[in-house]
Amino acid sequence: MEKKKGMIPSIIFGSIILLSILALTFFILNGESILEGIKDGFTDNVSISVKEK
Repeated sequence: MEKKKGMIPSIIFGSIILLSILALTFFILNGESILEGIKDGFTDNVSISVKEK
């Protein structure tokens, strides 16, 4: 089997495209639960006290 000249860049580029498609589908399917987690984090009723010197 002959080694082709552009095989390594095409493998890297293909894997980047595949990972971005997987990340996009993950965020589409689980986006609502992620947004709920972010909203819950910002609307916590825990008071933050600042110590003055």
